[in-house]
Amino acid sequence: MGEIAILLMSHGNFAKSAIESAELIVGKQNNYEVLSVFLVDQVDTLKEKMYQKINKLDTGNGLLVLTDIIGGTPNNLAGNLINRSDTVICSGLNMPMLLEILTNRNQELSYIEELIKSSYQAGLFIRNTNLIEEYEEGDDDSL
Repeated sequence: MGEIAILLMSHGNFAKSAIESAELIVGKQNNYEVLSVFLVDQVDTLKEKMYQKINKLDTGNGLLVLTDIIGGTPNNLAGNLINRSDTVICSGLNMPMLLEILTNRNQELSYIEELIKSSYQAGLFIRNTNLIEEYEEGDDDSL
């Protein structure tokens, strides 16, 4: 099986920077496109650009659309793709999620969908003074 296609969409250059940062860790990626949304952009023009970018991708193994926030223009634009049977749309783009996706792109799209859910939760870690107090009280040498 080949790699799933990925379209990253965000306000500003967030998506572009996210994929560039991820490539520093997992290496150069193929079969992806980025759509950045700015205040001056017109929705109809963005929608046309989105479809042009999708047409450049090999979607034979499915299309994963990653957006920054639910309810934002990038996510709303991606909503136009909801009727595609080979497409999963996910909001909440973050680095742990993106790294998991990029290192598992040869998997089935349904597997990637479940992976996104678990990696999103696993990528959350809050450090605060309570954690420091727990560490000082415990016998473990690592945080």
